[in-house]
Amino acid sequence: MNTTDSFVQFLVEAGALKFGDFVTKSGRKTPYFINTGEFRTGKTLSKLAEFYASAFMQHFDGKAENLYGPAYKGIPLCAATSMKLSDMFNKNLSFTYNRKEAKDHGEGGNLVGYTYKEKTKVVIIEDVITAGTSVNETMQALSNIENAEVIGLLISVDRRERLENGKSALQTVQEEYGIEAHSIININDIIAFLEKEENRIAINAPEGILERVYQYRKEWGC
Repeated sequence: MNTTDSFVQFLVEAGALKFGDFVTKSGRKTPYFINTGEFRTGKTLSKLAEFYASAFMQHFDGKAENLYGPAYKGIPLCAATSMKLSDMFNKNLSFTYNRKEAKDHGEGGNLVGYTYKEKTKVVIIEDVITAGTSVNETMQALSNIENAEVIGLLISVDRRERLENGKSALQTVQEEYGIEAHSIININDIIAFLEKEENRIAINAPEGILERVYQYRKEWGC
């Protein structure tokens, strides 16, 4: 099984990728749903971080010194990924995450971890991107930090859905902010996985799910 198929199967087994009838935040009816909040054990988070670390090495090795995880889902993702980069690849990156509300006592501020005391190249670690709203908020917040130079974004799944501008959220982020943006897998990888009968059987996929995902991509994909 190739890496992308392995990741899709891992998402399904962890309960983070589900097939059925769902509604996205934008109101679209979708036959699949992704929620990395389902990673709730040390074993699954550790495995997820291995995929993130490998993807980081593929796209950002030697380009960045810091991982930034937006609250809340990005917090465990950036911390666990930095650990795996150290364990698997001997890469000792710092990590940072934010508080939703600034702390007004102790060390103060809304950043935890590395606080950008010197010029630092940053990769944002997120879970899934659909409309790009959370990424926009993160970019705005980091733009106010003098020494934080965001050079990239790494997410788990790119749904590659068409926004009002006719482009995907990942494409829009790349063009608007001039950064690299990569995903571990995208909707085409999920479809390639489902196209193999043995994979559909292995995950007990709903009857007709492949055709429904085809149709959804045709209607909303880009």
